Order: sequence, then C-alpha cells, then structure tokens
Amino acid sequence: MVARRDDEVVRLAGLVPQWAGRRIAIEPLAGGITNRNFVATLDAGLAGEARLGSVAGGQYVLRVPGERTELLGIDRAGEQQAARRAAELGIGPPIVGDLPIIGTLITELVPGHHLRGDGFIARLDGIVSLIRRLHDSGPLDSSFAIHRIVEAHGRDAALHGVTVPPIFSELVEQSHRIEAAFAVAPQPLVACHNDLLPANVLFADERVWLLDYEYAGMNERFFDLGNLSVNACLDAAADECLLRLYLGRLPNESACARLQLMKIMSEFREGMWAVVQQAISTLDTDFVTYAEERLGNCERLVGATEYESWLRAATDPVQ
Repeated sequence: MVARRDDEVVRLAGLVPQWAGRRIAIEPLAGGITNRNFVATLDAGLAGEARLGSVAGGQYVLRVPGERTELLGIDRAGEQQAARRAAELGIGPPIVGDLPIIGTLITELVPGHHLRGDGFIARLDGIVSLIRRLHDSGPLDSSFAIHRIVEAHGRDAALHGVTVPPIFSELVEQSHRIEAAFAVAPQPLVACHNDLLPANVLFADERVWLLDYEYAGMNERFFDLGNLSVNACLDAAADECLLRLYLGRLPNESACARLQLMKIMSEFREGMWAVVQQAISTLDTDFVTYAEERLGNCERLVGATEYESWLRAATDPVQ
C-alpha cells in the first residue's frame, strides 16, 4: 500500500502502537526525490497519564515510498538492517518503530543542517569516520552490486517504455572494463551506504549523521568514496584529503585511480536511476534533465585524458 494523501499519513501515524492516545501533527519534510517524507510532532501525551512503553513528546520522521521503488535497487529488508545497525553504531538516527501497513522505519528527527562547498570539506574528517565505521561493521544481507545495478536499470527502463539513452551501451562497456580492472587486485566487499549525497549528511555542532539507508548493501568500498566525492563536487585536493583520512596514510596511485573510476560508476548509476524514475515516479521532479546531466558528466569523466591510466593503476593493490 502507498499512502498518497496527507490525511492518510495522519491516519497511519495514529496506528503506531506507542503513540496511542497522543495528539499527532503531520507536516511534509522537504527534500528527497524517491519518497514523500513527513515530520510527526507529538505532544507530551494525556495529562496525568503515563503509559508503559510509550514515547514521550517529540518529533519523528515518517517516509512513504514512491511507486515500484524496488526497480531502483531498493531492498526494504536490507534498508532496515542497515538503518538499525547505523543507529546502534551512532552513525544514523535512532529508530523508534515501523509505520503501520507501509512498513518503513520511523526515526527520530535529529537536529542539524546541511553543508556544501568549503563548509562540507572542512567536516570531511567526521564524515569519513562514519563511513569507515559502517564499512568495518561487518557484512549485510543485501547486495548493491554496482555493475549489475546499472545494467538492470537499462533493462527496467526499456521494459517500462522509456527510451534508453544512446550512450548507455558505451557506458556498459566501460563499466565492464572498470570491473575487470578492480578484479585484478580485488578487495573484499563491505557494508556500503551507496547514496552519499550532501542531503544525506547532517551536521549538528560537532556531530555528524548519515541519513537514509535505502540503497545500503555490500559493495566496493571505493564506490562510497567516489559517490561522496562526485556528489559533493570535491576537487583534487579534497579527493586526496578524503583518501588520506579514509586510509590513514597518503594514497597510492591505485587508490586514487579507483576513486576516479567509481565516480564514473556513481554518475552512471545516478543517471540510469533517473531514467527508470521517468517511468515509475509520481513526484514532481524533472528526471529527464537530471538523467541528462548525470550521464553527461559520466561521459565527460570517461573521456578524461587520464582515464586509461586510471584503468591501469587500478589493477595494482591499494596500499
């Protein structure tokens, strides 16, 4: 079931067991281009009455999924596992329960703000620390095999009546070349976030939160790093800082090359994700332009004069 009206979200919030008898106000939460998000504000409960296991007044985030989001590479069971782990590690917001019928997690609304540009770069140490903790936290049950994801997006877009961009076949060939380069000196897959947009990084004083684990799953660690870099528009100096913070030492040529190659895979995936969204999304978002911009940047990165040298360097071990 997908709730479409705000009053339906209010009804569903009223079904949350630990919120029984409380007054609940629902307001849309800006941001997000896959789901509709809401803030539920609770009062302190009925005067003079305490309930065993009830939740005190506060603010919580509810999410209502878009249509057929499984076609976007989202595994809801995997999301729940990753989000609960992140909450336990203090990486992600605390979880208070599930939204009835819909089944998505309800999380605490944590205070904070988003950053871009120099402000974001200045906080890289805190961001990288959380990414590393997630990567080191052990395996997840779900997988986000990036090279298969982009191929699936092409198939699904065509099956749902969207014209696949002409550049798709060429980029699939380059995806195979990148995959083969990494396979020469493979690293173990790790628990990755896979959607490290600046909008999914929240800053609160000295604390940093990673939000939204919809796409979390086992993947190449350098995908998370490349995904963060390209989404945050990091320059060469910031890329070196990112790798140094993550590795704990100056990166070798292989690490630098893998970061650049996974920027390509991040843009390829993001562009094809937007192509699939053209078929399934009911949100008021220009996914055509979004896809064109991301795939155009992907093509530009493949066309870089350093591209062939990146492929060669990536065959060496990361040191």
